[in-house]
Amino acid sequence: MYDVVIIGGGIAGLFAAYNITRFSPSTTFIILEKERKQKLGGRAGNEMFCGVEIVTGAGIGRKRKDVLLYRLLKELSIKTSEFTVEPKYSRTIQEISDIPKIMDDLKKQPKGTKPETFKALAKRVLGQEGYTNFLITSGYTDYENQDAQDVLYYYGMEDNSTKYKGFHVPWKELVSKMAEMIGTEHFRFSSNVVALSKTKSNTFQVYTGSKDYSAKKVIIATTISGIRMLLPEYPIYKEIEGQPFLRVYGKFDRQSMDIVNRFVQSTTIVPGPLQKIIPMDTEKGVYMIAYSDNNQAEFLKPHLENTALNRKFFCQLLEKSLGIPKDSLKLSTMKHYYWDIGTHYYKPLLNKFKTREEFIEKAQHPDKNIMVVGEAVSLQQGWTEGALKSVEKVVRFIQS
Repeated sequence: MYDVVIIGGGIAGLFAAYNITRFSPSTTFIILEKERKQKLGGRAGNEMFCGVEIVTGAGIGRKRKDVLLYRLLKELSIKTSEFTVEPKYSRTIQEISDIPKIMDDLKKQPKGTKPETFKALAKRVLGQEGYTNFLITSGYTDYENQDAQDVLYYYGMEDNSTKYKGFHVPWKELVSKMAEMIGTEHFRFSSNVVALSKTKSNTFQVYTGSKDYSAKKVIIATTISGIRMLLPEYPIYKEIEGQPFLRVYGKFDRQSMDIVNRFVQSTTIVPGPLQKIIPMDTEKGVYMIAYSDNNQAEFLKPHLENTALNRKFFCQLLEKSLGIPKDSLKLSTMKHYYWDIGTHYYKPLLNKFKTREEFIEKAQHPDKNIMVVGEAVSLQQGWTEGALKSVEKVVRFIQS
C-alpha cells in the first residue's frame, strides 16, 4: 500500500510529487498517468515545428504574477528570458474597446440578488454591440459563462489588453527536470484510472484497466471530466466547467513571409475565429496563426489536418482577418494542438458559499484523505500559476 496515489501527470500532479519528494521524502507514492511517457506534463509542453520550438498548450509566464512558476524555474536552474507583451489590433477591427475602463465601470455596478455570469452583467451594461466589441478586443471568450465577480477580480483581464513583462518557459525542460527529481520508479504510464473506492478502513482502492493500487490518501490532478468520473458523489464539481482551446501554427512560403510580417509584427488580435496571430520566428516564416477558444475553436476543428484545402482555408481567414488582398498568402505546412478541455471556469457561486475561496477549499478537500489539485480548482484558472498554487497544501495534507 502506498501512502499516496497521484492520479494525473500534468503540471499539478508533477508539482505535487516534486513537493513530496523535497519535503516529505519518506512518503511512498506513485503517479498514475493515462498517456504514454512522451505526453508527461499534460498541457505543458514544447515541440519543434519547421526548426522552431513552439508550445503545445501552456504559453508564457507573467513576471509580476507567476511568482511560483518563476521560482520553480530558478530552483531547477532552467534558463528563461524576459520580453514585453503588448497586444496590437488588426486594422479590420471596427471598434477597439477600452478594456481597463470597462472593467472599472463593471466593478462599480451594484451586485444583483443572485450571482450571474460575466456575459449577463456585461451585456446588460454594454449592450449587444458593445459586448461583441469587448469580446473581439480581449482576444478570448473563456470568461463569458464564468461567475462575473470571479472575472472582475481574479481573471486578470488586463493581461489581454495592456503591456506587461513576460518570460519564456521551456516547458519540456521543466517537465523533464521535475520528473528526474521525482524518479522514474514513481511513474506508471498508460495507466488510465477508471474508478476510485473507499474501503471500510478508510483507505482507497484505485482501479485501472490493468492493475489496482491501494493508498492511504489520493491526490487527483486531472481535468474536470476526470474529477467528476472519480468523485461522482460530490455535486460541487458540477459547478466547474471545462472549455476547448486551440493553437494552430503555420509556415508561410518566402513571398508570403514579407506580406505577413508587414501586418503582424507582434501578438495581433483579430476579429473572427483565429482570434490571435503571434510571430514565432519571422525569419523562418513561422507564426501561430490561430489561438482560439470555445465556439471559435470548435468552428476551426474540422479544418485542422495539414492538407492543401485546409491550408487554403486558413490563408483565406488570415487575409480577411488582417485586411490582406485575396490570394496573397500561401502556407507551406501547418500543425495544430486542440484541447477538448484547455482551461476551466466556475459557474456563478452557489448561495451556500459566502466566497470563492470557501468554495475552492471545499473543492480541493472533498474528503479528509482526498485532495484535488490543478488550475480547475484555483483562483487563477487558465494559468499554470493556478495549478502550482493549488498544490501548496499538499505536504500538510499528506502529513495530516
